Amino acid sequence: MYELTDAARTELVSSKYYNEDLEPSSVSQRTWTTYNITALWVGMCICIPALSLASAAIALGLSPWLAVFNVVLGNIIILIPIQLNSHAGTKYGIPFPVFARLTFGSTGAHVPSVMRGLVACGWVAVQSWVGGGAIAAILGTAFYFFRDNSITVALPGNGAVVVGQLIGFFIFMVFVAWIAYNGFENIKWVQNIGSPILVVVIILLLAWSIALVTGAGYAVGDVMKQGIDWATLDGNGGFVYVFAACLTGNIAFWATMALNIPDFSRYAKSQKVQFRGQLYGVPVPMFAMAFIGAYFAQATKLVMGEAMFDPTNVFYYVDNKLIIIISAIGVVIATLTTTVAANVVAPANGFSNISPQRISYRKGVIIACIIATFVFQPWWIYGSGAAYIFTWMNNYGMILAPIAAIF
Repeated sequence: MYELTDAARTELVSSKYYNEDLEPSSVSQRTWTTYNITALWVGMCICIPALSLASAAIALGLSPWLAVFNVVLGNIIILIPIQLNSHAGTKYGIPFPVFARLTFGSTGAHVPSVMRGLVACGWVAVQSWVGGGAIAAILGTAFYFFRDNSITVALPGNGAVVVGQLIGFFIFMVFVAWIAYNGFENIKWVQNIGSPILVVVIILLLAWSIALVTGAGYAVGDVMKQGIDWATLDGNGGFVYVFAACLTGNIAFWATMALNIPDFSRYAKSQKVQFRGQLYGVPVPMFAMAFIGAYFAQATKLVMGEAMFDPTNVFYYVDNKLIIIISAIGVVIATLTTTVAANVVAPANGFSNISPQRISYRKGVIIACIIATFVFQPWWIYGSGAAYIFTWMNNYGMILAPIAAIF
């Protein structure tokens, strides 16, 4: 492991490519343990969009177990470049924008930083839309307006956006900006208190799904025994096309982190710590999320006739206000964890890298949140399982894959 000497730091301060946020971390700053890194990944994995990976596959016609296999395979594949790119962050303490300079040069590094940053802004929009739904559910326990999905407004890409969720989206975005603006220690704090609560919330979703099928006269095991829906599959392009598209989408799900993982691995105590933390923190929770997402979607398809793609829609079917509040708070924590750690930090550092003397990390956070709010349209790219897989993840995966290959 290497760190800057005082003499080297003094020389770098005068460079136009330098600011404190891009400075390599010192050995004394590399305090993250295997637990911290595992908790980081568990917190990022346990989120509604991760559940929606399998539920989208169900909605497109795959069987429950094929959907689970597809998610797990995609995450094992993407873990390889994640581990490889983590090495430089831990060894030299450098963030992603500095790492990019090694391959693309000081000026050319702006290209991968900005491209990765813009994709991350799209994820901030999607995650904040999910979080906004949870905020609306909480407010809906006191004000019916927020639970009334008949009150809509026409927006680009969606002619009937629920106003309550739209308001919740803006409120949630303020939370995201505040936590990210105040730095990395706030991220660790959210991870450490959030992970145990998130597990409970996901179990509650599974319990709701089980209650749904047993209440309709089915056995608990009937859900995962369901086969491929060939009619739906053929309508979406056939088995090979759908399976390949879902696999590509699952690989793309963490493609952003495969690029900017040095932003986090630079704080790891050692290579062994970051390797083990990610080995424990990615495949296991993603398998759990895939299973629950598949069970949830197949349960709703079995009972209601159509696979429910977005788990936040469950709030419309729950009458107990206490359960809604507790579950929605859990969703808010889960979504904040993933949004800040996985999607705000990278664009903030990337925008800072464009002009380090003028744009600090904090200014980068504000820019990222503004782009996420006013440029991207989560009500369109997250509006259905097909849009989520085909329109969003497959397209940005094609953009980021060449950059990862160059690294």
